[in-house]
Amino acid sequence: MASRKRGLKFCPETNDLLYPREDKERRVLEYYCKTCNYCVQADPSEWCVYVHATVVDEKDKITTLYDVTADPTLPRTRDVRCPRCNHNEAVFVSEPTEQGMTLYFHCIACKEKWRDYV
Repeated sequence: MASRKRGLKFCPETNDLLYPREDKERRVLEYYCKTCNYCVQADPSEWCVYVHATVVDEKDKITTLYDVTADPTLPRTRDVRCPRCNHNEAVFVSEPTEQGMTLYFHCIACKEKWRDYV
């Protein structure tokens, strides 16, 4: 795999930033200067102009940033039992996952968190 040259490109005339754009007639990527209209065709190794990499850790999916049991806008159920304290009331939220829809429950009594796949 060839190494990619990444980084900002600057105009040799004005030292301003070069911006990427597509030449629709020739169907190529080029970099141009907005000040002096300097233009240079991008090397094929530079065709990737933006990368957004996201890493999702499984433990982060169930982390709650606030006490959801105190939120009156979230739905509650009495049809489940807490695995820790056996209390029968919990707040729940849903999220689509690879396994289908996942319900995340939060016990009202002990704040235990668990999930169930629907």
